[in-house]
Parts: sequence; structure tokens; C-alpha cells
Amino acid sequence: MRNISYFCIVKRIIRFFYTTFVALLLLFNYEAQASPLPDMSLPEISDSALASVEISLLTCKPHEEVYSLYGHTAIRIVDTEGGRDMVVNWGVFDSRKPNFVYHFIMGETDYMMAMVSTEGFLREYYYYGSEVIQQKLNMTLQEKRNFLAILDEYSKPENRIYRYNFYYDNCTTRARDVIVKAMEGKVEYLSWKNKQENETFRDLIHSKNADYPWCRWGNDFLLGLGSDAKMTHAERQFIPEMLEADFDSAIVILPNGAEKPLVESTSILLPAGQSMAEPMAGFPLSPEACSVLFLILVIVFTNCERFLIRKELKWFDYIVFNLLGLLGLLLVVMMFSEHPTVKLNFQIFLFCPLWLVLYSPFVTLRRKRMIALVIIELFLLGNFFQSYAEGLNILALSLLIRIVKNPKK
Repeated sequence: MRNISYFCIVKRIIRFFYTTFVALLLLFNYEAQASPLPDMSLPEISDSALASVEISLLTCKPHEEVYSLYGHTAIRIVDTEGGRDMVVNWGVFDSRKPNFVYHFIMGETDYMMAMVSTEGFLREYYYYGSEVIQQKLNMTLQEKRNFLAILDEYSKPENRIYRYNFYYDNCTTRARDVIVKAMEGKVEYLSWKNKQENETFRDLIHSKNADYPWCRWGNDFLLGLGSDAKMTHAERQFIPEMLEADFDSAIVILPNGAEKPLVESTSILLPAGQSMAEPMAGFPLSPEACSVLFLILVIVFTNCERFLIRKELKWFDYIVFNLLGLLGLLLVVMMFSEHPTVKLNFQIFLFCPLWLVLYSPFVTLRRKRMIALVIIELFLLGNFFQSYAEGLNILALSLLIRIVKNPKK
């Protein structure tokens, strides 16, 4: 089992992308048994001991590993009288379950709640030199009772496993919901006042992976039109650092009208340090640079066809268009996924599975050129509705050159 957020799996998907054909995704199978669920029964804490119990929100900052770009959230419970110090974590899954990659792609990944020692939880972040912020919650004895009762309900075997949703139901939103539900009043976020809701899901994701262009490209390739919808303030809280910032200014309005801060104090539980991991070497060229180089290659290749060898080299088009068609099969699969914001993706017109037919060496079609032009035009029109992955419009221009290279066809 591993502690991981949704976007951690982007690394796994990209690796899978480069090592097998998309068609094999449906056949991919892990021959392993899921490990038994850990004992999640909460320790008994007497009412007299509640005064010594401290409950805190932990926000784990990103580190240099791609899978950590969006951070992580958990809840720390310190029982001073009982000598217990543990972390409640909703970011655990079993990657050894049969057909794990297939179920992830289809949005059928089940995560679970787990409880570990704080020392064990912090070990990974110490290794990577990642900072962990602790926000001690301002809870009354009754609110602590409420919290532990809710947690006890979540820890039951029938409740501890949940269907993960990277925008709406993840490790961060689960922690937030438990805390807010435990409070004896309405939680209001002062940071929301006089702040317009203009940011989209894609904008927020880009702000976290700006220094990792290929990771951003992979996200943008998979995420469709829904990611360009504007978020509400509450929806922004799927990112750990957004929730941390909102909690920092949050107040609880009690039934009698009195107010109190949600967070009693903020401290650095684990300071940022030097990572002990070897830095990963990134690809030296950005997606846009690769698209520009491919455009130059297409221009040179097309002019060589027309003016030097005076012969159409069909194998070049067969390779390019069929590779795009194969990648497009993944977008077809995503149309049936339970993941939000991936079903409608206009990039499927560029990575169009129809290329496998139109540019097959074994199929001859009339009006092939006209059909190909319509597909590219539909992709270009999609720019008005969806933000595309970096460099794809340049790639579309390259395809247009190949499509219209011989006007007589």
C-alpha cells in the first residue's frame, strides 16, 4: 500500500503509455491478491482524557518527485495522556489489486482510510526534504467527541473504502469534511470574501505543475472540456495548499452567534530539508519545442517529396497518423470513465482513431482528403471551448501540411 494523491498516478500512466499499446490497456492484468485491510479500530479515549487530545490538519508540501506535485493532506491526533500520536490518511490504495491500471483509467479506483504512526507518516517527507505544516484545530471537548465519533464511523469496514475522485472526493476533501462536520457551528472562510470565482480546474493544476511541462502535457491530454469550467471556492479545496490557506482564515460561527477561529495555531511539524533522493533528469525539450521541430521536419520532408525525389512517400504518413490514432484509443476509453471532466475531450479530433482507417496501407477511401480536413477543422474549432495540451495546434498545422500536400487528391 502507498500513500498517494490522484495525480501521483499520472507518472504511472505515462510510463504505461510508453511501454505498451493503448489497446492492451483493456487486457492489462495484475496477478496479485489485495492485501488484507489493516485494523482500523480507533483506540478508546475517555472523556476525561479528551482535554489532552490535540487534533491538527497536516499539509504536506510538494517535492521534486512528479507524483507529489499537488501535495497531500492528513489529520494528526495526539493523545498526550494515552501516549499515542497517529495520523489519519485517506490517500491509501492497493496497487496490487487485479486490473489496477484499467480500473484507474475507468475511474474505478478505490482508496481507503488508514491510520499510521506520525513518525512513520513523516518518514517519506523527511526523505524528500518536503515541509509539513500543522494547523492545530480550535476544538471544544464536544467537538472532539464529534470528531472521534465521525472517525469511528469512517473506520468501519463498510465505510473505510471509498471511490476516489480527484476533484471532488480525495484525501484533502475527506479530511476537510470530517473536520467541518465535527464543529458545533458553521464554518466560514474569510479568504473567500471579495474574491471572484474566475479560476478553472485546469488553471489551478497548471499553477502546480508549471515547472514540469511533460507532466502538465499528460494532464492536459487526458483532461477534457470539464476542466475548463470555473471552480467555486469550495471546489478549489481539492488541492492541499488551497485548503490550508482557507483554514488559516476560517472562523466558526456558533449557534449563539459568537465566533471563534477554526485554527488555534499553525506550526512547522517538519521543516523543509535537503532531499536524499537522486534528482530525476527531465526531457530536455518542452512539448511545444518538440511540436515546432516536428513542423520543421514535415516542411522539409514535404518539400523533398515535391522538389527532389518527386515521389510521395506514403510510409511517413502511415507512421504519423497511425501513431496518433493509437493514442486516440485511450481518449475513446476515457469517454466511458467515471472520472469527471474526461468524457468530452475535443483533442480526440487530433488523436483521432479514424486515422487508423484513413491512413491504413490496406484501405483505399474516396474523399479521404476531405474527411481528414473536416477532422482537423473540428479540432481547431474546439480551441474556442477547451484549452489544449501545449503544442497540439502546431501539431495540427503539421498534419494539415501533409493532408493538403497534393491538391489533386
